Amino acid sequence: MELSNHALFMLALLALATGINKTGFPGLGVLVVVLLTTVMPAKVSTGYLLPLLCFGDIVAILYWRNNALWNVIIRLSPWVIAGIVIGFFLMKSIPDESYGIIFGSIVTALFSLDIIRRYLHIDIPDDKSIIVGGFGLLAGLMTMMINAAGPVMIIYLLSMKISKQKFVATCAWSYFIFNLVKIPFSYAQGLITPQSLLLNLKFAPLVVVGGVIGIIFMNKIPTKTFNIIIWIFALLGGIKLFF
Repeated sequence: MELSNHALFMLALLALATGINKTGFPGLGVLVVVLLTTVMPAKVSTGYLLPLLCFGDIVAILYWRNNALWNVIIRLSPWVIAGIVIGFFLMKSIPDESYGIIFGSIVTALFSLDIIRRYLHIDIPDDKSIIVGGFGLLAGLMTMMINAAGPVMIIYLLSMKISKQKFVATCAWSYFIFNLVKIPFSYAQGLITPQSLLLNLKFAPLVVVGGVIGIIFMNKIPTKTFNIIIWIFALLGGIKLFF
């Protein structure tokens, strides 16, 4: 695929944002996914972005390796993997032009429900099987089809009222594991190719730079402000999917 100078500039910015997303602001990932579709077709973009996400995951877990909530990751994993498998088969039947409307609707609905939950002061029983299964399946479905499990994980983890360090570390390890699971599925779809991997290599250093920036910002921002920022990023990304 031939890319213009403008497209290459956008890919550079998005690689930087991917690093920031992985180590500091998980909600930023949805905007990366959305903006990437302005450079390449939606399905093609998922295959291009996945190796960069894995690289960013490695940067994040090297720094946040000791803060993850493994009980949460283990609890979600079977459901997320099931969602990935379902998403793999659904990808064959959903046209590119429908992606934005479908997933924009899901993200917007999730955040609308979360606003109601917060207003009514309703706690999510995060250890109930039906809740874990619902969030896990939806996260797996969205991460397989558009690399955007962020909004689902954000709502689920923020409901636990955990520290920002544990939040980012749990996201980092979760995404690393789930993204590795997705690689053979994306390859089978023909979405990861030698050409896309060569393009990934060009922008991988910017993911590292973004990772350092994310760590610096995350360490300086108060937890309450951090929670608001990632929530807003994810919501804006979900809304942008409509357009």
